[in-house]
Amino acid sequence: MHSRDLSLDTLLANCAQRHAHRLATIDGSQRLTWEQLDTRVTNLARWMLARGIGPSDRIAILMTDGAPFLTTLLAAARIGAISVLLNWRLAPAEIAWILSNAEVAMTFVNPRFSSLLQEAEAGEVHQVDESHAGDGFFEGVVGTTLGPIQQPYDLGLNLQPERPLYMMYTSGTTGRPKGCLQAGSAVAAAALGFAQHRRFTHEEVLLSVNPLFHVVGMQQVAAMLACGGTSVFAARDDDNAAILELLHREGCTTTSAFPTICFPWLGMNPVRDGRMPLTNYTGGAGMGRPQMYEFIETDWDARVVGGYGQTEICGFATFIDYADMLEAPRSIGWTLPHVTMTVLDPDGHHLPPGEEGELCLRGPSVMLGYWRNEEASRAALGHGWLRTGDLGTMDERGRGYLLGRAKELIKTGGENVYPAEVDAIFAAMPEVADAGCCGVPDRQWGEAVKAFVVLKPGQTLTREEITARFKGQIAGYKRPRYIEFVDQLPRDPIGKLLRRELSARPVSPDQAA
Repeated sequence: MHSRDLSLDTLLANCAQRHAHRLATIDGSQRLTWEQLDTRVTNLARWMLARGIGPSDRIAILMTDGAPFLTTLLAAARIGAISVLLNWRLAPAEIAWILSNAEVAMTFVNPRFSSLLQEAEAGEVHQVDESHAGDGFFEGVVGTTLGPIQQPYDLGLNLQPERPLYMMYTSGTTGRPKGCLQAGSAVAAAALGFAQHRRFTHEEVLLSVNPLFHVVGMQQVAAMLACGGTSVFAARDDDNAAILELLHREGCTTTSAFPTICFPWLGMNPVRDGRMPLTNYTGGAGMGRPQMYEFIETDWDARVVGGYGQTEICGFATFIDYADMLEAPRSIGWTLPHVTMTVLDPDGHHLPPGEEGELCLRGPSVMLGYWRNEEASRAALGHGWLRTGDLGTMDERGRGYLLGRAKELIKTGGENVYPAEVDAIFAAMPEVADAGCCGVPDRQWGEAVKAFVVLKPGQTLTREEITARFKGQIAGYKRPRYIEFVDQLPRDPIGKLLRRELSARPVSPDQAA
């Protein structure tokens, strides 16, 4: 099958035929086969058509993760509508701006998120009950067969796969968020590349704990569409213990549970009756301390894989196995089968191995562009590559190394400091649980390095001791001039450090190192 023939709809149709009676989703007490999921998608798509929703119309999804979310996304795809995936962590005013910018015609929302729409003009709003009791609006619609979808919407096969499937709005580090527009063929290509690399089969059982409005969660669930596996959705109110129970009860074989979830499992008897069903775990890459995942490889006998990616390329673009992470702790690994990587200078020239520049990616999973933002689209897709905005290098073996975001680069006294270099020194300190640095204004040098440090319980470390440990390991201009001890660092749902929040915090003389 040519990549241009791929879409989530063609993947779903294939699963409904080949794996009709195997489980597609487990969501609380509701268990749907691929045949049932496909039927529900058709019913909801037919209902949308009857309400006037058609190709290129935008429908918003403001829902908890689970079968209703997936059904809504796939139903919209079947008729060529574009799903706007809303982050329910946003404030009402932020939700309102996105709905307005996308000109949404219809919104599907869980009752728990209704308050987020109070300040928004959201078009038609349909509340989706989370109980799956069968008597609510959503269950009534998807459980009612309205007949097959008529041409030209029959199974979506007359819709171009490269037409837009969804929009995910970026975090907006330089102003208003941008709507990253992804094609159905791109999402399918990323899913197939992910599944192929991880050697997934229809026996795979995904423990889905990452939000589906985020590209990490979406790519993993899409990978189950690619291989015919099962998506097991953890409830949004589940704590770490409940998620561990779910993992064992359903025999989940793969997940991407970030450290705040999986590390507490160590004290909860994670291996039961000599068994841990988990065989694949996706963690971060290029963090400088892969040893933090050793217990997964040894105690759990599961495979740890690190990865790097972006919303603009539908998720992970590279992977690195645990053994390679130990060999090259700062590496993000090699690209997935559908992706090519290079390092470019500002003028678009390819740089040789070892030289620092911008990591750039190419492949069928690259975004179409940003919604109604031609200037940003041109900048991101310049010179025929996706300009990631991340600085890095590649070695002779084609392995990538992440140095940090170009916008997070610290310029002090005319010298460049990559935050990741400083973070790596802290990662080797046994007293430190977490650390991150950023640039702060400095009268003499323009910018100075400030570090935020979280100590392990019962550990002590002074600013003077930290400064002494930096000597001989890193250039003087790279050492933190300010150090603030904190209880925790701001991170996003997948554990990425939010450095811009650190930069916004005040600097006081008593923090001087």
